Amino acid sequence: MSEVPLARLFEIATRRRPIHSNPEVILPVQPDRPIAPEALFRADDPPAPGDGVRRRILELGSGWGEFLVDWLQQHPADDYVAFEIKSDRIRRTIKRVRKLEAPHLRVVPVNFAWFLEEILPPAAFDWIIVNFPDPWPKRRHWKHRLVQPDFPERMAPLLRPGGQIHLATDYGPYARKMIQIFRRAADFEAVFPDSDFLRRRPADVPVTRFEQITGESEGRTPYFTRWRLRSGRPA
Repeated sequence: MSEVPLARLFEIATRRRPIHSNPEVILPVQPDRPIAPEALFRADDPPAPGDGVRRRILELGSGWGEFLVDWLQQHPADDYVAFEIKSDRIRRTIKRVRKLEAPHLRVVPVNFAWFLEEILPPAAFDWIIVNFPDPWPKRRHWKHRLVQPDFPERMAPLLRPGGQIHLATDYGPYARKMIQIFRRAADFEAVFPDSDFLRRRPADVPVTRFEQITGESEGRTPYFTRWRLRSGRPA
């Protein structure tokens, strides 16, 4: 990736595809300019998250959309932004979401390994959700993992004060690395007590298709971790 010029990467990432005609699909206009908040969120944004108040959710890798559909059914007032690169998955997700009652979904069809914080507005989200990212188990492939030592530092500017990052994986070594990285992150504190993780799905998040498949066929028990941006950190 580093050997490809930034302009060329951006050209590839934003190359015209049929799914781009959907109003739910949003593309960045420049590689170093964030998407305008009014393109991602409703105009009547609340002053702060809370009970019965709209939140802004960011999911990295929404897959077939089963998680976000369930989320929007449970929290129809939320603004939901999903990164997903595969067109068939985006089409299916949009089709399912349109059957709900006036949900607010925006899909960014860009590889977030190439562009993420560069094209998102700062201090914009209340939750960042990462469900079962590719664990890249072989040591020589660890460089491809999403959650790297600098991941908390990269994500912190995207969150509103008190915002949270929710991570789930069923690969133990990757889970332990995630926990280690966030325990060392000065900007974040653990939401879950004691061990900083749960081996059961929290009641406030939907089940994913991947979780159902691996749990039933392979008997895997996922790790769930959640980290809150410390109060007082500048947005």
